[in-house]
Amino acid sequence: GIGAPNPETDAFPAKLAERWRAKGCKVELKNAGISGYTAGQILSDQVPFIAEFKPTFITFQSGANDIANSVTQAKYRTDVRAVIGAAKASGARVVVLLQNEWFRAPAGPGYGGTPEKRAAYDAIMLEEISSASVELVDLRLLYKQQADANQWVSDGIHPTAAAYDAWAEE
Repeated sequence: GIGAPNPETDAFPAKLAERWRAKGCKVELKNAGISGYTAGQILSDQVPFIAEFKPTFITFQSGANDIANSVTQAKYRTDVRAVIGAAKASGARVVVLLQNEWFRAPAGPGYGGTPEKRAAYDAIMLEEISSASVELVDLRLLYKQQADANQWVSDGIHPTAAAYDAWAEE
């Protein structure tokens, strides 16, 4: 939720929960996401929340921080496979989002972002999604439109609250 004026209400998970509540769904939100985390850190620090919280719906997105932190593709694959496996084993519905076009943000190149690196890590994620039979919500066209519109906050790397809202709408 970095970039959202209030991550508790304006980040992607909060916007998604807000939409479901407006449709009459009972939603208890636990946003365990931590900006800057690699898939390995998600595995060690966030996956344990699954057993504690017992979610029925889990969203997962990673890749950018792995690229920025020079995590090898082999390590990324192992970590993503483990995160998805743990999420799926919980019995929750698991929905995966690919990386946005962060490499096109003003600060993206400084984090090691290139279209080729993003494509390589997204290919790994797509393979793991298919292998695990979990859901993909493909927002790549929306991400491109948002990057074209320069929807980044002042840090030059994170999406705006309006961008998160559009993700939830999709």
